[in-house]
Amino acid sequence: MDSVRRSKAIWAGAGLCALLLWAATVDAQANGMKKVRLAYSGWGISTAVAYVGIDGGIFKKYGLEVDEVFIRDTLSGGIHALIGVDFVLGFGNSISVLQPILERKDIVFLASHITMERYDMGVTAGIASIKDLKGKKIGVSGPGQKSDLIARILLRRAGLDPVRDVEFVSAGLSPNRIAALVKNLIQAAPITQDVASQAKRLGVNILEAKEVPVTTALLMTSRTVINRDEDVVRRFMKGYLAAIQFFLSHKVESIAIVRKYLTNMDPQTIENMYEEFAAQLTPVPGPNREALQSLIDSVSAGDKRARDVNPVNLFEPRFLEELKQSGFIDDLYTEKVSL
Repeated sequence: MDSVRRSKAIWAGAGLCALLLWAATVDAQANGMKKVRLAYSGWGISTAVAYVGIDGGIFKKYGLEVDEVFIRDTLSGGIHALIGVDFVLGFGNSISVLQPILERKDIVFLASHITMERYDMGVTAGIASIKDLKGKKIGVSGPGQKSDLIARILLRRAGLDPVRDVEFVSAGLSPNRIAALVKNLIQAAPITQDVASQAKRLGVNILEAKEVPVTTALLMTSRTVINRDEDVVRRFMKGYLAAIQFFLSHKVESIAIVRKYLTNMDPQTIENMYEEFAAQLTPVPGPNREALQSLIDSVSAGDKRARDVNPVNLFEPRFLEELKQSGFIDDLYTEKVSL
């Protein structure tokens, strides 16, 4: 038991030293520091990265003092909180995220995190391919939910227009969608692989599908903030990308930081969460056209204005591109990443 305690103490001490060394790189010229306000929506991968960036002194290295604003507006991804803050991290529901943009608010995405999801398409008898679903009913958990976004990507891949060619029905979670398929209330539904075998036993046909990209988090700002001070946005992006690198290469220290925010969570659960997040992180969290288009398609079903939105216009990629072209990102990863 004593050896275990000593081992834990050594790991904790090593983690603290690494974190202090990282924080020690902070520019001593305090006069160059600028303050920004960052709002969080809910808990997720982007929030964990920001925690590491703030507590690890990473944003300070790039001349930023970050004031944290915690919000409970998880449904809309906190997007309305951009009033009074400079940046928002979150996602929530695609409808609420895009609605302000349709109202001509100058919100723009700076970075996005994507997870690759594997769902199969459960279908009724007579449906041999996804293309055969034209004119049919598709069951999903609800508008803007994960299954809804996944279904729209699969339909587009098959050459169908998910807004005009099919009818979407809110049918609940996978077990409920399977029941609706059995009763022929719907003709197709995306279902998770863990329930596909159960669906087969009930007579549902399964069409296998390739993984699809799903947005899990967005880093948002406004063009007003960009126009007011591009340097602040550039510094923030440097800090955020450096925090991603730290998260990937300093597991022990990153978990220690996250644990400070999730004091009531079991340590093993936090470690599992870390592994899940680390698997999603990429050095360049840029836009994914399929994932963005699925957000637009989801909103278009209830708001025709969304049909004119180009996914490219939702993103402001120049800061990521600048940092990529300048070699900044490559320099971050000169040290081999080890998890």
